Amino acid sequence: MPIKLFQRGKIWYLRGTVAGSRVYETTGTADAAQAEEYRDKRQAELWNRRIYGVEATVTFEEATLSYIEAKQPSDAERMYIRRLVDHFGAARLKDIDQVAVDLAYKAILKADAAPATKARGVLSPLTAILNHAAKRKWCSRPGFDNPKLPRPDTRWLTPAEYLEFEAKAATHLRPLLRFLICTGARLSEALELDWTDVDLRDARASFWETKNGRPRHAALPPLAIAALSSLGHREGAVFRRADGEPYTDRGRVEGGQIKTAFNTACRKCGFGDHVPEIRNPDKLRFKPDLSPHGLRHSWATWFYGATKDLMLLRDEGGWSTIRMVERYAHLMRSDQVADVVDVWGPTHPRIGDIIRADTMQSAARA
Repeated sequence: MPIKLFQRGKIWYLRGTVAGSRVYETTGTADAAQAEEYRDKRQAELWNRRIYGVEATVTFEEATLSYIEAKQPSDAERMYIRRLVDHFGAARLKDIDQVAVDLAYKAILKADAAPATKARGVLSPLTAILNHAAKRKWCSRPGFDNPKLPRPDTRWLTPAEYLEFEAKAATHLRPLLRFLICTGARLSEALELDWTDVDLRDARASFWETKNGRPRHAALPPLAIAALSSLGHREGAVFRRADGEPYTDRGRVEGGQIKTAFNTACRKCGFGDHVPEIRNPDKLRFKPDLSPHGLRHSWATWFYGATKDLMLLRDEGGWSTIRMVERYAHLMRSDQVADVVDVWGPTHPRIGDIIRADTMQSAARA
């Protein structure tokens, strides 16, 4: 039976059989002329699939719709996917090769996009969609070149460096910095923290939306308790801007909520250097070598230095594998470990007593 148009409410639908394939779907329009065009297009697609095979005719748009329905991606991933659909549109999956990916980098991203940005914004979501399609025999499995990612060398702070950094940070930013250095929370987790997820009596904060999808409960050492107790409110978002309003919720698609204040503190401490601007080499700009995520690295380094327990660090930090933990647990001099007491306080809910450096020296002399 050929495909026929019929209306349900104001929207036109298709029903019928073409080349052995049954069709019952919406055209998505109330306009009769547009519905006719949609029907003709679908009939042609189905005949082509009968002649040339599914693998030769499925479009990126179709594969993406199927992927979204099956996987229910996060808001951040949906943003990346929308940009890919805007770029590839009705391109057939079989035509998306390495050349097409290289062109997508140029069309979607800035000219100076870092390899990590290329991987996150284009390659990862594109590969996920094509792998989904390959499982359904719509295309071959993708085999694109990975952007060359430099080995991460994230800056971390010793306890003395952190204290200098905190002292030179804006007053409204200090409670947040103290929380990050005490818990190893990611910035997004901290900015999304609500007072209902904080238990000062049990010295615990809970993060329900984490990177690996599993809830994490962070122990709060004395500095974190003091930082939270100093805040003048007990409802809604825990951490707020200087004007008392919650930080902008950007759905984890992008950050930058504390970028200006954080980078100002970096500049005052000399954590970075002045480098030429990309578009105007004659003009210098300050480029910090410390990011908010560097405080998570610092926390992991201190925690491992105090415990020498990778499994405990993995569980406390919410990582999936020991290999991931090893990236964060940098080597720290033994005399620096005891100085952690000057930041966290004399005890830690997970570690117990933290021995001061001067106490260690006195014990050694005795």
